[in-house]
Formats: sequence, structure tokens, C-alpha cells
Amino acid sequence: MDSNNRKRYENGLFVSYPGLVGRNSGRQKKEVGTNMDKDTTLTMLEALDSRDSSINIQNGESDFSRFYCMDVPFQLTLEYCNGKEAEDYVNVVTLSAEKSVLYQESLAGKNDSYVKNAPHLHDFFELVVVLEGTIIQKIEGRDYPYTAGSCCLINRSLRHMEHYRSKCKVLYIGLSPAFLTELFASVSVSPFADEKNIYDSELYRFIDADMSNPGERAYLDFIPAYQNYLHVTHLHTMAETMLKTLLYPEFGASYQIRGLFCALLTYLSSSKYYHCTNIRLDTNSDFLLFSRITRLFEESGGRLTRTQMEQFLNYSGDYLNRIVNKFTDMCLYDYGMTFCLKKAAQCLIETDESISSIAAGLKFTNRTHFYALFKEKYGVTPKEYRQIHSQDNIRGNYGEKEK
Repeated sequence: MDSNNRKRYENGLFVSYPGLVGRNSGRQKKEVGTNMDKDTTLTMLEALDSRDSSINIQNGESDFSRFYCMDVPFQLTLEYCNGKEAEDYVNVVTLSAEKSVLYQESLAGKNDSYVKNAPHLHDFFELVVVLEGTIIQKIEGRDYPYTAGSCCLINRSLRHMEHYRSKCKVLYIGLSPAFLTELFASVSVSPFADEKNIYDSELYRFIDADMSNPGERAYLDFIPAYQNYLHVTHLHTMAETMLKTLLYPEFGASYQIRGLFCALLTYLSSSKYYHCTNIRLDTNSDFLLFSRITRLFEESGGRLTRTQMEQFLNYSGDYLNRIVNKFTDMCLYDYGMTFCLKKAAQCLIETDESISSIAAGLKFTNRTHFYALFKEKYGVTPKEYRQIHSQDNIRGNYGEKEK
């Protein structure tokens, strides 16, 4: 390691994930998921400084579009931005099985945000995993915010760039088409039948479509499910394990890293943990946001407040209200209430729970208000609705027995 890098490290400038130390109020602290001591970190940095990057850049002087070529099967790049002030910086650690690189870039003169690079395309798939903070993914000229725990998978034909406007930590995973083909081909000969379920996933269909038609501009949008409270923790754990496997490979590391990639792709593909949406270039950005709002309301039974929506989607409540009104002629609150009442109707039919308990579970503090809203939507009271559908079920069961 050269003297400048050593000095930066000793001043607490390098972020530790894994093993790099960040600065906090003048004191060094360990970041999430690392137990490496200072000597181990210095050894790691010396090793990183001695090797080269795996990315070759074509049209490197272009501010419109550059083309990145990756000469390895896969590559992990961890980036940490500690803010947007002139004295702040971005640390970058890039790792592959063959090559690695470490560098730091100052934010002096970057105005109100750090632009990671010029708009670019690449000959590999890129999975962007936001581990901390919020980044702006600029895709074909449009800005899309991604908060901690959200991800996107960009294909080979999509021009994009990233902006950092505040403290954030992001893992970029480059996956070559040949490497992904190898991963999915191994599933076809697996003795585990359930392993083949990946072929039914939106993720596999997206990758397969790009292999067949590499000219289509599209990406996959991964938004954490409403009940997936531990998504950031799980992503940190998987990211740390991947990075440590590449930093300190032991016997079986080549198999382990493949297994880790498979585990991450499976996790993101599970509807239990993530909403996965295939976004083609012709998809309206307003409709994409409306779809995200709809999914959150579906999962929460419509009982998310405007503030909670703002936190989940990183848009102002007024803007979200305008988006909903554009597609439904309703305000955000009324649109959420349709899901709430739908959930109430479902509970009335499918459970023996009391009406008071159902109303309380849906966060109604006034039973009269609940009754009035329900009757306005369905034309009958909750009690009458349950009776009607109970009779329908009895008739249906009787008919089945007669047959």
C-alpha cells in the first residue's frame, strides 16, 4: 500500500465492509458486519493495491454513452459515499476471482451529488444492491430512487448511471452471460426437483429473454415486501459473505461463490420477500410508481399512512397523491381504503372473527365509521355481508353433496 492510502486509512477514511474502517465524529468505528482488525485490513489493502480492474471501457471520453466490457465471469464492486460535502469522499473496492482494485475519490467540486460515472452500457448483467441510504438510478434519462434493501437488475442494452446525493453504501454485482448460463444449466441436472422452480421466476424469464433478444432495453425492479422487515440485514449478510469469500478464498471457494450467487438470486425471486417487476423501456414511469403503491397497499391491507408511503418509496406524499389520482381519480387515502375494505370483506367470509375484532385489526378506532364505509362500498352492513356469503357457501356445499 502506498503512503497516501495508509495515511487515509489511519485517519479513518476507509469504510469497513468488510474490513475497511469509516470515520464518525473523528473516531474510527467498525461498520456493519466486520470483525477484521487493523492489521488484517492493512494486509488486505496492500493486496488490493497491487492488482488491476476487470473492466475495460470503450468510448471512455464520451459523456453520452460509454461501453463497459468485463473480462471475468463475475465481479463485485462495493462503494461507500459518506456524504455530499466537499470534504467527503467515495471509497470503491472491486473484487473478482482474478483481479481487484481499491481507490478513493474526493467529492470536492461535485456540487450537490456524486455522479458515479457517465451514462453507460455493458456486456454483462449488473445487479445493483442498495445496502444503506438512497441512490438515484438514472435509466435512459429518467431518475428512479432506490432505498436501502431495494435492488435492480440491468440488462446489457440499457443506458444508465448512478447518483449519490447523501451517505450510502451500494454493492454492484457484474454477471457475465456465460456465467449465468452456467449457473442455470447446472439446475437442469440437479437431483432436487424444487431447485428447478427458478425456471418459473420472473428473474429467469428476464435473463433468458435478454439472451434471446439482447437488443431489448429492460431491467428488473426489486422492492422489499411489506412484511420483509429483515431485508437489509439479509442483504448485508449475503454481501459480506461474498466479499469475504473473494478476499480469503479457501478450498471450495469457487463452488461457494456460485452457491452464494444462487442464494441471492433465489432470495430476490421469492414473492415472500420481494416484489419483482420487469420494466421495459416503454413502461410509463408514473405507472411503475403506481404499481409500487398498489403492491404496498395490497400487502398492508390498505393501512399505510402517507408518511409510511413516503418512507417506503422516497417520494413526497403530495406527489404520491397525484400519481394515484392520475390512475384512479381517488386520493391516496381513499385508494388505500379500498384495499382495507376488501380485506375486511375477505375476513368476514373466510374467518369466524368478530366484526369488532376485524375492524380493530384494520386499525379502525370507531366501529360506526367502519360500518358506514363498508356499507358505502358494498351496499350492506358487515353483518349482512357475512350472512349473505355464509348462505351462498351453504348452498354451494349442498350442491356439491347432491352431485
